[in-house]
Formats: sequence, structure tokens, C-alpha cells
Amino acid sequence: MKTIRHILPLFVVSIILLLAATPLWAAGGDTPRFHKALGFQGGQLSGLGLSYQEWKGDKGYQVAAGAMYYPNGEYSYRILDYTIGLELQSSLYHDSFSNWLAGRLYLFAGLNHQGYINMVDIDPNPDDYVYEYAPGAFQAVIGLGGGIGVEATLFDHFSIALEIGYGVFWTPTKPTLLEQFTVNIVPQVGLRYRY
Repeated sequence: MKTIRHILPLFVVSIILLLAATPLWAAGGDTPRFHKALGFQGGQLSGLGLSYQEWKGDKGYQVAAGAMYYPNGEYSYRILDYTIGLELQSSLYHDSFSNWLAGRLYLFAGLNHQGYINMVDIDPNPDDYVYEYAPGAFQAVIGLGGGIGVEATLFDHFSIALEIGYGVFWTPTKPTLLEQFTVNIVPQVGLRYRY
């Protein structure tokens, strides 16, 4: 009896230490198991629409594309709006913090093409408050930029990426050189399923 009374506290303390140290073994995580992802990406550089992403070691790429078309312009101020974006990504750090949470810090460089046709107001008589619209001219935009991103992966499959960077956007269809170029801070978000 005396021996069990002395061993039992030691056994309980050993079990508690073992359970407390379990997350430490997971912290030294390996490369994530699932390197490909499908999902949605939204950003001025990365593109707005469905996306495919793949990591090959510490280098990765992502392609996103989307389009909206409203032929009569009743539901939107744009008749046509499409975008395609390509990002090259380079991982700075990645780790598995537990068996359900992993993270990655990365740099990205993006190239984007967007085209759109706005509806323009052709109100012949501003006094009658009746507005008429017609399709405007096609506008093309080319964007180039880069920044930093953070990706959190839950349960090895569900990924949420947040990116912030700078982009230079060129609209060659604008009349003057001063109007053709803009520089913006570009926040972006991605929701993906890794497989």
C-alpha cells in the first residue's frame, strides 16, 4: 500500500507532463502535406474569382480568374467585367502549430489583366429626372505589384490567406499619360480547400 501511495502521484505528474508536452512535438511541423488548393481569391492584383494554387517546396504560384456579364445592364453599372491574375509566391516561414492549425508567411509578386465596360449616363434632359444609360467604351487595365501574405490552414485542408501589397495599374485606354497610371495599396483575401 505504501508503495502505491508513493508511485501514484509520480504517475499522475508524469501523465500531466506528457499531455502538456504533446503540442511541443507538433510545433516542429514538416512541410504541409497538401500542396494544391482550389478556392476563391479576391484582390486587385491576384484577380477576382475561382483560383488554383500550388506549392512546390518553398515556391508557389496561383492563378485566379472570373467574369461577370450583364447584357442589358439592369443589375449592374458594368455590362462586362472580367479579370485574370497570376501570382508567384515564395515562402519565408511555415510551421504546424498543432494537429489542426498550420501557418505560412510568404512574399508574392502579381500580374493582372482586367477588362470592363461601364454603363454611362446619357440623360438628354437633366430636368426630368429620368436616367438613360448606354454601354461605354471598353477599358483594359494591366496591374503589376507585390507584397506579403499570411496563410492559416485549419485541419490540413481549409485555408484562409490574407495579403497586402502595392500595385501599379496601367489603363492604356485613358486619354492622357497622367490618367493612365495609378498606384494603390492592395488588400487581398483567399479562401481555399487544400488537397
